[in-house]
Amino acid sequence: MNAANAGKGSVFAAVGALLALLGVNAAFSLHIWFPADDAFLMLVPRVETLIYALLVSAVVWTLGDVGTRSPGRPLFGRPLFGWLSGSRIAVPSFVAAVLWLAFGGVYSGAEAFFLYIYGRGFVPAADIPMVRGGLLLLFGEIGPLVEVLTPVTIVLLAGFAGGVSWLWTIMTVWLLQTGKALIPQLRVARKHRVLVGTGVVLLVSGALVFGASSPPIPLLAARAVGAGEGEFRVVYEAPSQDGEEGQSETTGNTGMLTDNEATPDYVFPGLRDRDIHTIVVESYGYAVFSRPELNDMYSPIHQEFEYALSEAGYQAVSGYLLAPVAGGFSWLAEATFMTGQLIDSQPAFLRLLEQENIPSVSSVLQDGGYYTFMVRPGTVHGRWNNEADFYGFSDTMIPYDGDFEYKGPGFSYVPVTDQFAMWRAYQRLQEARGPGGPAEDRPLYAHYQLVSSHTPFNRIPPYLENWEDLGDGSIYRELEIKTFDNTWGRGNELDEGYIASLDYAMTVVHEYLTRFLAEDDNSLILIWGDHQPQRPIRENNAHLSVPLHVLSRDPALLEPWLEQGLQPGFIPRQEPPHPHMKSFFPRFLEVALPQSEQRQAAEPEVQPES
Repeated sequence: MNAANAGKGSVFAAVGALLALLGVNAAFSLHIWFPADDAFLMLVPRVETLIYALLVSAVVWTLGDVGTRSPGRPLFGRPLFGWLSGSRIAVPSFVAAVLWLAFGGVYSGAEAFFLYIYGRGFVPAADIPMVRGGLLLLFGEIGPLVEVLTPVTIVLLAGFAGGVSWLWTIMTVWLLQTGKALIPQLRVARKHRVLVGTGVVLLVSGALVFGASSPPIPLLAARAVGAGEGEFRVVYEAPSQDGEEGQSETTGNTGMLTDNEATPDYVFPGLRDRDIHTIVVESYGYAVFSRPELNDMYSPIHQEFEYALSEAGYQAVSGYLLAPVAGGFSWLAEATFMTGQLIDSQPAFLRLLEQENIPSVSSVLQDGGYYTFMVRPGTVHGRWNNEADFYGFSDTMIPYDGDFEYKGPGFSYVPVTDQFAMWRAYQRLQEARGPGGPAEDRPLYAHYQLVSSHTPFNRIPPYLENWEDLGDGSIYRELEIKTFDNTWGRGNELDEGYIASLDYAMTVVHEYLTRFLAEDDNSLILIWGDHQPQRPIRENNAHLSVPLHVLSRDPALLEPWLEQGLQPGFIPRQEPPHPHMKSFFPRFLEVALPQSEQRQAAEPEVQPES
């Protein structure tokens, strides 16, 4: 080969090797440039890329000429490491490079996915088991088959990553080895050597400098392993039971007090032992007020929501709570809201359920004589017994147990529509509060975990004016369904589908409160979002805050919430930073119990992060 051809070949090999390493760098930095929506960041050198380059170089410089040891041959029948034979360094270096690329690429991709969608990092111990849930979402209730498909899917994903890494490393070695073989045929000027050496030094320096501001992937993985190991803080200690057994019974008074009435002996004076309805609206996030495009679409919906409730006599105070999650994992937000503990990962949630003395909003109310009730129309793939006992619910309704007797169609993720679930919940509560029922003459705490505004926002159920027409849900098969061009991974109408789902959910909420709570019912109503929607519906680097509305027909019940920082009206106007969702339970206790009676311990700041 003459010098001219060698020169062209070396340039080709050099450019190819550079592009191969650039691809490796893009894979290792996926968790940086993809969530930031800035492709330029993939050019910033990573420490992981330098390590990969060193491993590949160790293979290349311990092999012979490219003509006698072509890396392409083992793909066509030669032994797996046959082309690496004769070197004790080449084989382990090659295997290490493949494993390093496979692990780093997969972890960086998973980190990017969770940062982009959920606003948090990847936690292997918590998120790998979620493959099972993903299969159930894709294929529905498939019985024992899901237990077989889960490990198979994980193995296939790992095998795919390993195969791609194997091929990519073979290509990189071949390009570098080609350049190595052609170098002796070239007369490389000293100044060119200086330039190359300077470039290598700059590359290493850049990787070290930028790597310091973004931890290498192994450090991210090590940090994630310990997620959920923090201690739980003491939020509330129940009063000692030194008095008579019946002293904790509530009065059951749900009417408005006047100045002429004697003040009863309330268990929760700040609540006046009124009924409480907590309504959690799926994916109802800060973005509907902060992002102009969304706000333009959502404002008429919220105005209708406000008008309907105001006409029915409700007043409101509103604010924001900083959620521990975004884009999903509603049960973690619910646990944080209910217990005052920071629950931002599945390991932390599982540890929480193992605790015996962690109180919650519902358990404290139950201990005070309330009948506590939970409706969860989204729980279809397992029972909820442990959580129900932990939170202290007297009764629950979930689709898995057939509690709704729903015979209608599903709506993407939504197995039971919000309207149908609240209608069935109302009927169950009417029975419980009837003569001889378990909630007769007792105040009520009802917790509604809605689900119809769940991603992917592609099939939105219609609202039925006559709730009795819902029947067993079969009527939905005869009605027109709003559809949008969205899927689980992406969509062309994400904003439109999201707003349509909120329109449906908020309509169901205000219709329920105005139809089924009597005009003289002065209950306390809590309406809040569990988390922000996924990106790109929420803004890049958006706050993870969610709205909180506290409503009642009795303005006296709202006054303590003004002291907690909420502001009058149905639109939250708090400027960030917003109080964390874990602060709600302590604030609820401050409202419910006089300061002399509540036994609060540590302030929110002392809780170790999960």
